[in-house]
Amino acid sequence: MPTTINFTKLFGKNPFKPMKKHMSIATECASLMPKALEAFLQGDKETLKDIRHTINDLEQDADRILEELESRLPKTMFMPVDRGDFLSVLQRQEEIADRTQDIMGLMLDLPMEVPAEMHKPMLRLTERCVETVAVANDIVHSFEELVETGFKGPDVDRVQKMIVEVVQKETEADTLGIELSHMLFAHRNDLDAVTTVFLYHMFNWIDDLADFAEKLAIRTRLLLAR
Repeated sequence: MPTTINFTKLFGKNPFKPMKKHMSIATECASLMPKALEAFLQGDKETLKDIRHTINDLEQDADRILEELESRLPKTMFMPVDRGDFLSVLQRQEEIADRTQDIMGLMLDLPMEVPAEMHKPMLRLTERCVETVAVANDIVHSFEELVETGFKGPDVDRVQKMIVEVVQKETEADTLGIELSHMLFAHRNDLDAVTTVFLYHMFNWIDDLADFAEKLAIRTRLLLAR
């Protein structure tokens, strides 16, 4: 699908505009996960295929932005922040989008019967991870304001609070993931080995969305401390 991104406008002024666009795409990919999970649990392959198609298109746009930023940063852009920190945050954003593709592949290519009692816990885990990514998105969208204020003042305090929120939500997601793993173990005699293994992978991959968001937030904290 041809991209709808105008790269001339996107890269015209500073690296933070395309960075925000990239994070918005990653967040949009993550936001589709609850709907995808519901379709997976209901055995709705057509909806899953539609969501995978949407995510693939979004991820292609994210890849184009990442490639442009990585190629331009060392050559033409003056950076008000450390390039390594900037690229590290960008890579975490990319990992969020990439992981949604992994999850969709698992849901579509390996249909599994999931015990009914796991449905709501899986949805809670997914929703908490999406919330974590959404707060990380707010952090990234605050970067320009932080640069303008020289990383001082109330904007820094606001971002620091969001970083704490991301860490807390990621911890909550980890707890939900552990609870699901325990439930899966309890059902080990009712499920075939393949289903058990791939459900375990699915729990971990969904939880990865929150983990990548936390890593992004922690890198931002280091950026603020420099």
